[in-house]
Amino acid sequence: MNILITGGTGFVGTHLVKELVARGDTVYILTRQEQTGSEKIHYLTWLNGKQPDLSGITIDVCINLAGAAIADKRWTESRKQLILESREMATEALVSLIHDLQPKPKLLINASAIGFYPTSQTTFFLDTEEHEAADNFLAETVISWEKAARASGIRTVFTRFGLILGTDGGSLPLLTKQFSYLAGGPLGDGNQWYSWIHIDDVVRALLFIMETEALEGVVNITAPHPVQQKKFAELLGQVMRRPAKIATPAAMIRLILGERAMLVLEGQRVYPQKLLNQNFEFAFPKIQDALTNLIEE
Repeated sequence: MNILITGGTGFVGTHLVKELVARGDTVYILTRQEQTGSEKIHYLTWLNGKQPDLSGITIDVCINLAGAAIADKRWTESRKQLILESREMATEALVSLIHDLQPKPKLLINASAIGFYPTSQTTFFLDTEEHEAADNFLAETVISWEKAARASGIRTVFTRFGLILGTDGGSLPLLTKQFSYLAGGPLGDGNQWYSWIHIDDVVRALLFIMETEALEGVVNITAPHPVQQKKFAELLGQVMRRPAKIATPAAMIRLILGERAMLVLEGQRVYPQKLLNQNFEFAFPKIQDALTNLIEE
């Protein structure tokens, strides 16, 4: 297949492109910066007033992973504006491109986030049910992001990613760094839920969505066994052979991180019901197996 991707050079995109090429697909990566490609990977410059030349190419699937990173910098007003507008602009530009393509792609996979859901220690958030959005910046971003993608006019899947675990990106490198200084342990009271997923299962889920026409709309991309943060810290300490008993007060985390402290101090118990209904099998359904694999790697 011919796959068109935005954000193809990011954390998730890099892993996904590698697997797509390995299985024989041809990948077209939309990027602001000119890059040299290969037989199976083609970089097409877009935005900044440029439109990619896709004449003579039939695109089967579009995957939108573009957007400024959420967790790496303090949420100043200008940073929040960049996070929101980068997603809106990329999604709107991609939807416009989809409308111009002939024939039309069969599918748009649009990245999203479980930050849509309100913080709760008791509610299970299933993608087979309707839920009210949280009242915060992350939810506002998700709502705007998904709204822009709904205009594609083709089958669209909103992949609401949980906490993605990998060694070369996501949150795990920061968490393991904490333990390397023998300062690991619960963050805040540790009762907040972490709905996590191994990066390999993220890629496998995206490929599964491409092949499973019954999947559309919101799809939670999380492992089927979320854990509370204190349990996550305990198991991470065991795998790293480090103590996990030094709790970091919530007030200190908020002082250091500002508003984005909610990324580690708040959480939701999210369940991937649609994937399970279609018999998707997770390679790493439980957190201990995922952490053991990643840390040993």
